This record gives sequence, structure tokens and C-alpha cells, in this order.
Amino acid sequence: MRSLSLGKIFGIKVELHWSFLLIIFFIVISTAAIEPQSLLPTTMLFFFLFLSVFLHELTHSVVSIARGIKVHKIVLLPIGGVALTDELPDNAMDEFLIAISGPLFNFLVVFFIFLSVSMLPLPFPWHIFSSANVGEFEKAVFSYPLFAILYVNFILGAFNLLLPALPLDGGRVLRSLLSMRIGYLKATRIVTMLSAFVSIFLFLVGFFIGSLLMVVISAFIFFGAKEEERVVEAKHFIKHINIARVIDTKPLVLDASVPLGFAVEELLTRNSLACLVDLGNNRFGVFDLSELPQNANLTAPVSRYARYVEPIDTSTSADKVLERFLTRGYSLLPVFSSGQLIGVILLDAIAVSYTHLTLPTKA
Repeated sequence: MRSLSLGKIFGIKVELHWSFLLIIFFIVISTAAIEPQSLLPTTMLFFFLFLSVFLHELTHSVVSIARGIKVHKIVLLPIGGVALTDELPDNAMDEFLIAISGPLFNFLVVFFIFLSVSMLPLPFPWHIFSSANVGEFEKAVFSYPLFAILYVNFILGAFNLLLPALPLDGGRVLRSLLSMRIGYLKATRIVTMLSAFVSIFLFLVGFFIGSLLMVVISAFIFFGAKEEERVVEAKHFIKHINIARVIDTKPLVLDASVPLGFAVEELLTRNSLACLVDLGNNRFGVFDLSELPQNANLTAPVSRYARYVEPIDTSTSADKVLERFLTRGYSLLPVFSSGQLIGVILLDAIAVSYTHLTLPTKA
């Protein structure tokens, strides 16, 4: 299931993840059926959540760009979001500033709302701070828009920052601080181990109180942290590989005007899944069979189904090549030397190199 595209801002694609849409649909339909009078305030609360998550991730992205890291997509999730970049921050200070910026934005929103309602005669439920009545608190969230915005931003900021687990902001902040002393790889391993404990704790709490959302979050943290550790370890072990060793100097390159049907036949004949498409002016796209929609027009030019890809230079380190594969989802990358195409690197070739480096040798 694909994410819903919401357009671009500052040249960054913004998408709403399907899980966000699913949760909104489930809760709105349930509310409409069981408690229709609460439909409008519930919808309003989800709008505030969506807006807060978006601004949280946009803040991460702005700081990333300011630190020289290009951001090409933001995917909004119910518990935060993901800013997809061309590279991962290697510098500890870069990661610290990028990670902490999102929650700080949320806490600034909370601060300015408190400041505003303290200085201006705005509607705000001050009475709930002296009441332990859960019903009164829920009523205030649905009845006072400013309090709803404050509540959403406080929960979003606290959840992301105070849980010391990857891939949440709190885990990234902790890793950046640890890596200043013990290095990025060791710091990642420690925070991944801590993330597993946090995940198990959230799972048990969610199981005993009957919270499906908390169980889902625990799984998100557990598998997200493991994937982060896998990527960091792979980068560490392959960084000294000379990419010239894995370049395919005789790749399949199709003209942009070639019919899609011909491109598919060529790939199947070669037992391949992807190839380059010459888009002209020394620009290339990647055509990947695995991304081909079921209703594709076989007589259309293959360029319609190719994704433009920025080439890498022969001087690029292997770990940066791996980053490009992982962050963009390409199956192959064009390699340039002196501004001219000399071949491609396949993701499989990088994976094989990593396997050979990490497999134990027999005595």
C-alpha cells in the first residue's frame, strides 16, 4: 500500500503514510457510529495531530538542509514521521541538532500557547490542572482548540525525545552524545540494546492495559532499531571497499523512446530486474520491473516508467553508495567519471561485498 502524496514544500516531497490514513479512517468511522456528536472535535484533534507531525518533521528537514544534508521526502506517521535524506549524518553534532530540533519545536509550541493564554483573555481550561478527573480532561481536549494543540504537541515532543530508543529522536540524541566518546558504531549498538528493552516494556504495558497502539509502537521501535543497527554496521564494514571493483562497465542502457514492452523483454532475456534509461543531456533514469504498475501501457515509452537518478562519481566511498541505495530505494546507480557514464553499481554487488567482509573465514 502506497503513501498519499501531499505535494512539495521547499522542494521536499510530503507523503502521508497509509497507517496514518488507516487509523484516521478507523477512529472517525467508529466515532461516527458510536458517538456522532464527537465526530467534529475528533476530526479537529486529528487535524492538529497531522499539522504538528508535519511541522515536527519539517523542522528536522530544515535543520538537515542547514547542516548540508539534502532531504528529498517527508513521510508522516501517526507517532511522528520520517525525513528521507540522501545521506545519514556522520557527525555527532549534526545528528544531535537534527534529532533534537523536532521535539524542541513541539515544546516551543507548548510554551507559546501557555504564554499567550496567560497574557490574553483566550478560552483555556485552567481548571483541569487542579482536577484529577479524566473525563474533564478529555472534555477539555475536545472543547478547547488551544488546549488540544498544546496537548498534541506536548505528547508528540515528549514521546519522541524522552524515550531513549531508535529510531525515535530520543534514541538519536542519546547515540549522538555517546558517539562523541565511544564512536558511532559502539554507540549504535548500545542504543539498539536499550531500544529492545524499551520495546519489550511498551509491549508488556500495552498488552496488560489492552492498548493495540502501544503494542504497534513497541514493534516499530524494536524492528526500527534493529534495521538502524544493520545499516550502521554495513556502512562501517564496507567503507574501505574500492567501488571500482564492483562497477558493471557494460550495463544495459535503453533509449528513452523505446517501448515499455521491448524494455521488459530485454530485461527478462538478460535475467535482470533493472536497467538505465538514457533521458538525454547526460541524464539517466532507472527502470525497475519491481516498480512497474499492473496497468502499465506496454506501447508507451519506457521513460514514462523510469525514475531519474543522480549519478555517483568513482571517488564516492562505498558507505556513501550504500546510503544512496537505502535512502532512495534504487536497485542500481549510474557511475560517472569526468562527467561521463562508465557503468553502474548494483545494490546486489554492494550486498555481496558486505557479506564477504563479514562472514567468518575457516581456519
